Formats: sequence, structure tokens, C-alpha cells
Amino acid sequence: MYRQSINSIKVVIIPLDGVIFDLNRFRYNYYHHLCDNKNIPISKKDFYPHLSNMYDMYKDLPLDGKVDTGPLNAKIERELMQYLDYKGLKPNEGFLELLEYLHQKEIQVAVISTHRTKDAVHYLQAAKIYNKVHFIIGSDTSSMPLPSTQMLETITNHFHVHTVETLVISSFMSLNYAANELNMNIIYCEDLIPAGKFEMETSYKICKNLFEVLNTLLFDQYEESEMYSSILGMNADMSIEELNKVKDRLEQTYCSDHQILDVVNKTYSYYVTQLNQQNIKDGSVLFKNAPHRKKFQFSDESETIQETPPQESPLQEIQYADPEEDIEQKEIHISSLDNEEEETLTRLLQQINKTDQSIEETPMKVVTDYQEIEDIVKNSYQEDIINEEQQESFFLSLIINILYIFAVSFLILFIGIIIYIAFINQFTSQNGIFKIISSLFHIYYSFIEGFFAFILNGLHAIIKFIPSYQEYAMTNTFFSLDGIPLLNIFIFHALVISSVKIIIFIIKRRNVDEVID
Repeated sequence: MYRQSINSIKVVIIPLDGVIFDLNRFRYNYYHHLCDNKNIPISKKDFYPHLSNMYDMYKDLPLDGKVDTGPLNAKIERELMQYLDYKGLKPNEGFLELLEYLHQKEIQVAVISTHRTKDAVHYLQAAKIYNKVHFIIGSDTSSMPLPSTQMLETITNHFHVHTVETLVISSFMSLNYAANELNMNIIYCEDLIPAGKFEMETSYKICKNLFEVLNTLLFDQYEESEMYSSILGMNADMSIEELNKVKDRLEQTYCSDHQILDVVNKTYSYYVTQLNQQNIKDGSVLFKNAPHRKKFQFSDESETIQETPPQESPLQEIQYADPEEDIEQKEIHISSLDNEEEETLTRLLQQINKTDQSIEETPMKVVTDYQEIEDIVKNSYQEDIINEEQQESFFLSLIINILYIFAVSFLILFIGIIIYIAFINQFTSQNGIFKIISSLFHIYYSFIEGFFAFILNGLHAIIKFIPSYQEYAMTNTFFSLDGIPLLNIFIFHALVISSVKIIIFIIKRRNVDEVID
């Protein structure tokens, strides 16, 4: 095992699933409901080891042999996104405070997702924190997904940092495994189940929630330095000259032990920082702008604290947006996946069915193509703009459809009147085929009349001010007695056409959605 530390952290990697949002819990609840419908038991402990990537998440679970796991995954993600768009999406408690702290410390924030990069962008935009992170990567890039270390290596290579300068706030075992393989620092934040033995052995600290993670980052670094101070001979009462003498002596004594020298340098830096922020007088420490008790203060809590200037996010270059554009102030209209997007996701997730041998034969790619990630984020941004425009034209499309239905109904009625006028003598004399047509029409109109009589009489029995069919047909002052049948036929045809269009839409949707028998 290696020694972990939260000092000198330059990049923090945060999983979208489980830490920022409760996506893993939603996925488990959905899958648990499906299993209940088939009387198949499943627990959180059974589901937890499969939290790694979208290709293996539902593989080897109880429903694996009964349904196609690729389309099932696509269906779950689509309905989950629709539900969260409707309900409203907020980050887990403590995340915004943690994010603010990392920004004040000028620590870069990378978001990693077990699913598509595009979906991660969508969720971050919905929660209005998209412009507060510096890098986003999902399992659909050319880097091998978790538990492989390639996604984490991609992040460290992007920021040009060492693994010891990277902190991973993990919420599932496969991320712990990958981070441990690279000797990264890990804080495990419990999500679906409590931390197990492996998580405890591979983590710097186990936290119940993000507030505990924030407290760890705030105070553990001081406790860590103070823990070694008595052994190294450094304390808060020393002057800068005394600290330099102790540091030089320790460097000469342990010049060949880099691990001890690292502890010496960090402890020395801690006390030098204390000297720069404190006044030492007669052995007592007086803080100029801080209370006697340790307290973390955000930039917007006191007027005396200068606000940290906003950082320029690398994602701003990716989406080619105006740097002055504030995404938080702009209202984002989020639309759910359309059929084309869902089919694309289904095809992507059907890669689950490939054999393990074909995966092993795939050449390993250590670092993903950054242009690939830029293209994913850029395309997502452009598609969101298109979706907003489509949503704005919804009412126009609705009006056009209504006019289309009325036009078709009127056309049918108009053609019937023309035919009747053209052959009025034959219909009156009831000769040959015209007698059959006339009989069929009377039967057809009797059905229409019965339909309206049933509707109006039923409503009249419940709501008295609605007229019965007899009152509607006989006391109508706007239409003549011959006009009432024409109005009934026109309205009935409009209802039939509308019903047909709705049925066709539902059938097409079911052809895409149909996954489970």
C-alpha cells in the first residue's frame, strides 16, 4: 500500500453518478422494480459491484438472460432523464459548497461518468453547474471505461499533473480500484451501500456525505502536518530562521529518504504559511481577520474577503461560446431524448453483447483523443440549441396539425356533398346502386348520431347546463336542421382522424420502447 495525502492537490475527480447526483440510486430502484414484477429478488449489495460503466452495468444480473441488456440500459437512461427533467435536478447536499471551496483554492475539477459524455453534459446543464467544471469524460470515449485506469490517465494527462497530485472522490468500488492502481488519493463518499473492507483499505478516509468530504479537505491537512511536527522538531512558536535551521538539518540527515523529505517539506511549508498569516508576539498567536476558532468562510459571506475571480473553463473553448455568456443566468430549456437519440444510444449499448474475446483483442489506447471529447461536448451543445428551437415551435406545430385535421375532415364532407348534388335525382329515385349507397349512409349517420347522443346525454345527466342531444339538435338557433347533420359528420371525422394519428404515434413509440415482454 502507498501513503495517501490531501496536501498539494491540484485536480479533483468527481463521479457524476453517486457523488454529484443520485443517479445510481435511481438506476437501482428502476431495476429493482423490474425484478419485483418478475418475482426475482435483488439487493443493493448485488447491484453495487456492477457500478462501473454502461456496457457492464446490467450484465450478469438476474434479468440478463431474460431481456436484452443493451436496449434495457437505453430505456432506463431515457426514462430516467425524462423523469429528472420533469422533476427538476439538483446536486447532492454539500456539493455546491465543495465546488466553491475547490474554486477558491484554484483546484481543477474533472467530472467522470459511467455513461455517455453527452448525458453528463445534459445533467450538468440542467443543474446549472456545467460552466463550473473544467473537464468532462464519459464511458463512450476511446479510453477504456472503468475499472480500467485509462479514463483517469486521460484526466491527469489533460491537466499535466501527477497521480499523487490528484484526489478522487469515489462512490463505488470500480473507481476505487482504478484510482488505487494509479496510486491516487481517494476519499470514499458512501452512496448506495456503506463502505466495505476494500473501500476502507484503499481510501484515505471514508465519509458519509459531501459535508464530511469538505471538512476533511479543510482540516485534515493541518492535522496531518501537526502530527509530524513534534517528531521533526517544528512548532508554531518558531521563527522563520529557526524553521530553516531545522529543515536544513533534517534534509542533511535524511537526504536519501525521499518519503521523509516530502513530509519535512510539507510540514515546513505549513508553518511558513502560518507565519505569513499570523502575528507572533510573546508566544501568543493573534489573528488579524479570523476568529479564534477555526472556521471556513466562503467569499460571499463577508465583505472583507475578496471574491476569487472566475476561472476560465477549458469547456468554454470546446463549446465555442462567448466568454461573457453566463450559463447560470440563462434559462436552459431541457428536452428529453427523441427517438433518433434513443436509437443511437441503443446501438451503442448493444456492444454489451460482444464477446470478451473481441474486447481483449481491441488494441489498448492509453490516452483518449481530446478532439473526440471536444466533438461530443460541441455536438451536445449544438443539439441542445436545436432542441430549444424545436420546443419553441411546439405550439406552431400543434396549430398546424389541428388545421390539417379540420382541412381533411372538411374535404371529405365537401366531396360527399358534391357527389350528392351531382347525382341528386338518382339518390331521390333510389335506383340501383344509389339505393345501396343511400342505405349505407343512413346507417353510418345513425351511428354518428347515436355517438353524439350518448356523449351529450351523459354529460347532461352530470352537468345540467350542458344541453341534451335533443335540445342540441332541435333548439339550435345557429345551425338549420339540415346543417346539424353536416356539423355532426364534420366533428366526427375530425375526431376519427385525430384518433388515427395518435394511435400511429403510439405504435411507432412502442416499437422503439419495447424491450421487456
